[in-house]
Amino acid sequence: MGVVNMDCFMIVPLVNPVVRVQVFVKDYSNQYKPFLVDVTVKMCEVIEKRNFIPYGVIMWKLFKRFTNVNHSCPFSGQLTARDGYLDTSLLPPFPQGLYQISLIVTDMKAYVGTMKFFIQAMEQIKSKKPSRS
Repeated sequence: MGVVNMDCFMIVPLVNPVVRVQVFVKDYSNQYKPFLVDVTVKMCEVIEKRNFIPYGVIMWKLFKRFTNVNHSCPFSGQLTARDGYLDTSLLPPFPQGLYQISLIVTDMKAYVGTMKFFIQAMEQIKSKKPSRS
């Protein structure tokens, strides 16, 4: 399990952030190719419960749990994430393989930044040690 920690300071407030979520899978030629998900989410609508797109709801649950972004728009000042991880119960099962999740953030059609996460879907590793029951 990987853990995410982040600190950033917003020079200009995010008034109406829009996040494009893309998932890529690594193929046999060691290249990342698009994989099923390419959606655009208006985060303010998800936060205000006017939009229930599943990927937006998943992001909002993760943001509320691991960041100080736990209020409605606009977002400004210091933004932090501490000890964040991807809860597998929030996602559908993915085929085994290496994946890249790209979050491209814009605000009023102006580019803000890109976050890339690399994950691996695999069988759970079972310990050969006997349990202490």
